Amino acid sequence: MFYINMKNTLRILLFSVMTVFISSCKDDTIDLPDNYVAFKTSEVGLTGADATLELTLTRAADAAVPVTVTLTPSGVEYGKHFTTEPAATNNVISLTIPQGQSSATIKVTPVAGILLSGTETLNFAITTVTAPTLIGLTKDLKLTFAKIISQGSQLTLAAKTAESNYANNVYADLSGNSTHLNSRKSWNLAFTNNSQFRVVLNHSYQTSAAVTTKSDITQVTLADTATTADIYLSGARLTDPATLPLVDYWDGDLTKTVFAEVSATASENKVYLVAFEGSNTPKSQWYKVKVDRNGTGYKVQYAKIGETSVKTVDITKNADFNLSFLSFANGPVSNVEPKAKEWDIQYGYSTYNSGLNTPYWFQDFVLLNSIGGAQAAEVSTSTVTYENYAESHIASTTFLKTRDAIGSKWRVTSGSAVGVTKDKFYVIKDPEGNVYKLKFVNAGIGTDGGERGKPVIEYKLVKKA
Repeated sequence: MFYINMKNTLRILLFSVMTVFISSCKDDTIDLPDNYVAFKTSEVGLTGADATLELTLTRAADAAVPVTVTLTPSGVEYGKHFTTEPAATNNVISLTIPQGQSSATIKVTPVAGILLSGTETLNFAITTVTAPTLIGLTKDLKLTFAKIISQGSQLTLAAKTAESNYANNVYADLSGNSTHLNSRKSWNLAFTNNSQFRVVLNHSYQTSAAVTTKSDITQVTLADTATTADIYLSGARLTDPATLPLVDYWDGDLTKTVFAEVSATASENKVYLVAFEGSNTPKSQWYKVKVDRNGTGYKVQYAKIGETSVKTVDITKNADFNLSFLSFANGPVSNVEPKAKEWDIQYGYSTYNSGLNTPYWFQDFVLLNSIGGAQAAEVSTSTVTYENYAESHIASTTFLKTRDAIGSKWRVTSGSAVGVTKDKFYVIKDPEGNVYKLKFVNAGIGTDGGERGKPVIEYKLVKKA
C-alpha cells in the first residue's frame, strides 16, 4: 500500500514539475515585448548625392516583416526630381525587413542636373506593417532638399553587411541627421584637393607603401623589392617599430604620409611600392605607383609590379571635397566621401597604433573629419554629465583637431568592462562651427546591447554656429 501511494505521489510531483516547466515556457513566449518599427529620426536634410533613411525594429525580426511607406512630395515629383531605392509605385514603397535583421533602409537620390530652391520637402509615413509587429512613435519622417541644423537625434552607423561587420565606412553628418555608406575597399589612393599635393593611403584597406630609389616607373620590377623596405606586414612584423614608416600616420597629419609631397619637378618624384590587405598580399600583387603634378591636379601612373603595361590617369582637384580617389581596379572613383563640410565623423575599419607604436588594424574605429575642419573633445562624466553639458561648458572644453581624437576610446573589447564606455562622452564642433554633444549608446559588444558593426550614437545640439 505504501509503495502504491509513493508511486502515485511521484507521478503527481512529476506532472506538477512538467506543468510548471510548460507554463514557464509558455509564459516566456507570451512575455516577449511588442516589436515596433519606426524611423530612426524624424527629420533629414539632403545636400549631397543621396540620403539614406533608416527604419528600425526594437528587436530583430522573428520572421520577415513587410512594411509599407507612403510618400507625400511637396514641390518635387517622383521620377522627375528624385528616385528611391526600393522604387515607389504611385508614391508608395513596399519593403521587407528580413528575418533575423532589425533594420532596413530607403535611399533617396535627386535626379542629376535638377535645380531646386531648397524649400522642397518629401514626407515619409509608415502606413502598414504585418502583425504582430506594430508601428512605433516615429512613424513620420520629413526630408528637406536643403541643409538643416538638427537639434539632435539618434543614428545607427551601419557598417555591417551579411559578409562582414566592417564592410563599409559610414560617414555621419550630425547637423543633417544623415549617414553616407561607402565600401572600404572601393579605393586605394586619395589625393588632397587643397593647396598641397599629398597622396593618402587607404587606411581602411590595410594599406602599406615604401619608396624606391627610381623615378621611372618602367624601370621598377620585382627585383626592386629586394632593395626597398619590405611592405609585407605579416603578423610577426606588427610588433616591429620599423614598420611604422610604411603607413600614413594615424593622427591625420598630412605631412606624415608615406608618399612625399608631390614635386613640380617630375624627376624628383620617386616610384612607390603599394600593398593592401595587410599580410595577405604576395609581392607579385604589389603595385608600383608614380605621381606627378599635372597643372593644378595630378598625373598618376600605376601597374602591378611585374607588369610592363602602365596605366596613366589624371586626377582633377575638386575644392568641394577633402580628397579625390583612385581605385587600381576601376580608375578614378567618386562618391567615396560626402562634401568636405557635410560630414563630421567616420565609423569603420582603420589602421591604428597597436600600442607598441606599430601599425595595427582596428574595427569599430571612429575618425574625425580633421581635413574638413571638424574638432572633437573627450569629456569625463566625473566633470560634467552628458545630460548637464551645456553651452557654458564649451569655453573650458579642450578640442583636438587630430583624426584619431575619438578613435577606439569609446568602447572596450576586453577585461571586465567590455562594451561602450560609460564614464565619458564627446563634444563635436562640426566644420560649420555647430557644437554637438555625442554619446555612444551601444556597440554590440559584451552586454551593452546593439549589434556589432552597427553602433548607435545619440547627440544633441549645444550651440548653433
